[in-house]
Amino acid sequence: MSFVSILYLLLCAQALPSLAASSSDISGVPIPTPSTAKTPTSSTGTGTVLSNTAISISVPTITVTGAPTAPASTIAALASFPPIGSIPRDFSPEGLDQLWDIAGPVEEPPFTTTPVPHTPIALPSPPPRQYPSFYSNAPKDILPSLKFPPGFLFGVATAAYQVEGAVKNEGKAPSMWDWANKQPGAIVDNTTGDITDLQYFLYKEDVARVAALGVNAHSFSISWARILPFGTKDSPVNPEGIDHYRDLIAYHRKSGVEPVVTLFHWDIPLALQAYYGGFASPNITDDFVHYAKTVFKAYNGSVHTWYTFNEPNVYCGQIASYPFNASIPDGLNSSTLPYHCAYNLLKAHAGAVKAFREMNIVGEIAFKNDDFVGMPWRTNTTEDAEAVERHVAFQIGIFSDPVYKTGDWPKIMKDILSPEWLPRFTEEEKAEIRGTADFFAIDCYRQQYISAPPNGLENCLSNISDPLWPKCNVVQTFDSNAGWNIGAFSSPGTSWLEDTSRFLRGYLKDVQARWPTHKMIASEFGFTQPFESQKTDLASIKEDTDRTNYLMSYLGEMLLSIHEDGIPLKGAFIWAMLDNAEWNSGLNTRFGVQYVNYTTLERSYKRSAFALAEFFEAHLQK
Repeated sequence: MSFVSILYLLLCAQALPSLAASSSDISGVPIPTPSTAKTPTSSTGTGTVLSNTAISISVPTITVTGAPTAPASTIAALASFPPIGSIPRDFSPEGLDQLWDIAGPVEEPPFTTTPVPHTPIALPSPPPRQYPSFYSNAPKDILPSLKFPPGFLFGVATAAYQVEGAVKNEGKAPSMWDWANKQPGAIVDNTTGDITDLQYFLYKEDVARVAALGVNAHSFSISWARILPFGTKDSPVNPEGIDHYRDLIAYHRKSGVEPVVTLFHWDIPLALQAYYGGFASPNITDDFVHYAKTVFKAYNGSVHTWYTFNEPNVYCGQIASYPFNASIPDGLNSSTLPYHCAYNLLKAHAGAVKAFREMNIVGEIAFKNDDFVGMPWRTNTTEDAEAVERHVAFQIGIFSDPVYKTGDWPKIMKDILSPEWLPRFTEEEKAEIRGTADFFAIDCYRQQYISAPPNGLENCLSNISDPLWPKCNVVQTFDSNAGWNIGAFSSPGTSWLEDTSRFLRGYLKDVQARWPTHKMIASEFGFTQPFESQKTDLASIKEDTDRTNYLMSYLGEMLLSIHEDGIPLKGAFIWAMLDNAEWNSGLNTRFGVQYVNYTTLERSYKRSAFALAEFFEAHLQK
């Protein structure tokens, strides 16, 4: 999540009622103010250098009073994207070049070979104790009598766009993020994902480095545009992409690191957006299912845990925000698009899971949800309790209720949104969606208080122009009594994130109570060390005290959740394996337990990495 400007908050509140700004590696993209908007002029280093030429921008206010009719052209303020449907389906090399012309120039990586590390990699000497023993336990001494259950997945997580780089190598086509990072003002620090960690070529080193920590699993995503550059079911498969991920998966297994694979982590092929509008269109279902079948067939038996989608609610809000609002098809707008995206995405998920089961693919499959149930901000009003239920419906329930409970949207959503906004499922579609997950995965970064709108719940619900409509709830970061923050804040670049580890047990119990399951995976959690990106000496960068405290507290709470609360938690994945391109926040927001020098691409373990190694050495059952 990036630093969110006041202008962005105001615009999102008005135009993006479904944007979920609540997760990890993630966020909606800020619309720049006139004084900060830049024009790209040249490419150097690891990202795009922007000039100081200011752009005058006028962002229109959009009020939707009935069926979605506002043309997409009225909301594309700065970004440039061809009209949907205007690009021919040309699957030739010339057609691929045309897609890259739309995406813009790309910086070439400094090398295009995969070095093989000498293994096993020896860990450096661990850092000295962080605190005296009378004040804080060492990681191995945190709840020393409690162990994680046999087979527990101790993992780190990454996503293709954020770490791979090599975006134009070996047959890959552009994704929409390869286009987005070239748009004026879209990335806070003006960097791109062109090179980032270059894990596409350095994956063997990275796998060996986390194996040295005792990590036994890595959750990563596959780039759709590497497998099917043009995205569609009738387009050619890229054999170099298939071969790359086959070798990547095989090297994980050889290194004793379980590969956990996500099919889609937000990087939709640009071609599909240009052809028909991506997830705004029902055409996406067949193309996604074909892509999923291609991947399942290629790696069946080598991957045992699969996810169809990462944080779909965040993604469906993201594509309605700048710069992606330049590519919204006519007939939809930034207010209605997220709900149509959710409808199409759920059908695509269900179709992929159906194919998974019909193909008898070895293993299990789900999707990665995000956000939190929340806690009433005030206990002396029923409105805050009702606001919590609205938050649940629009943030987690929008995908969890259809998949794990009813096959349908939460009733709260249907009561306020017409079918023109929120398409309705047929009885057949409900049956196809219900039960399409083998376990519950949740990106559990934080817990928060929830209150009713300041002007009251009823006033919000009855006024479509209210900036909080239709969700009609407010996230509060401090308690309503003494005014204490809910937890210590992270880096300014992740203003949405606090260390709320003390609430994790209640968080997990809330999830299990609402969507009961025999297995739960904490699929992402992590923390940004305050002001880490401003530090210049490596010794200070590696001393990530706040991240270490967050991770140790989270893991201790997970042990108690398992042993005292009966939560069927079977895996925990830390975001992130290493510093990476944090979407619109660029390279300056760092979640990694390893530091990356973006000039040399050298990796360095931070204190948090050593703490994880010590903790799991003591708490994992071999």
